[in-house]
Amino acid sequence: MILKKSIEAMNIRSRITGVVLTLVVLLSLSAVCSAQDKKKVSYALFLDNSGSMRTQFDEVLAFGKAVTRQVHERGPVSIFDFTSQGRLQEARAVAIQRLEATQDERALEQTIDNLFVLGGQTTLLDAVQAMAESFGPPTDEASAPERVIVLITDGEDRKSQIKAAALIEKLKASKTKVYAIGMVQQLSSASKASDLLKNLTKETGGRVVFPKSGRDDLQHVLTELALPGQ
Repeated sequence: MILKKSIEAMNIRSRITGVVLTLVVLLSLSAVCSAQDKKKVSYALFLDNSGSMRTQFDEVLAFGKAVTRQVHERGPVSIFDFTSQGRLQEARAVAIQRLEATQDERALEQTIDNLFVLGGQTTLLDAVQAMAESFGPPTDEASAPERVIVLITDGEDRKSQIKAAALIEKLKASKTKVYAIGMVQQLSSASKASDLLKNLTKETGGRVVFPKSGRDDLQHVLTELALPGQ
């Protein structure tokens, strides 16, 4: 009788141990999956401050701040805009990094507040290339942050040295996705600019949204854009 009870107790303990081990394995797998789901993202945010954006620049800034508020906790954000090089009609608007990768929301907003409109022939494709290169060399490490470029622009490009096809190949090779808020409403060549943004985003696995009414559309636009990490 005593032997029988001892065997039953051992069986119970064995079953309990099995259940505990199963729970530990499941919890470990859940933790791994959760960590993968929360993989960090590195963002490069471009705010178009060229002359063609003058009448929409307040909306550009509003979208920029909304994007940084939405994603800064998920990963560092760098801010880019145009600076002018050259003189008069020969001046070119080329990309410059105003703030290097940070998750400091206050620093991000202050940087955006200090941006202003300037002239020059736009080089949007060159700007995208510069932002992609700012992430550093590509790596196959599983822990490497996802690379995301966010453009807030009318999509106009006049003087870029790199061609769209070559740029897209570079972006694919470095696994860099491009997302865009396309503010093309006031362009005479809106269809050309729209096609450029559609091509850049689609080919790299990103997305483009074309707002209809600027600031009033802000939250809807961000929801539709569905940035990684938001």
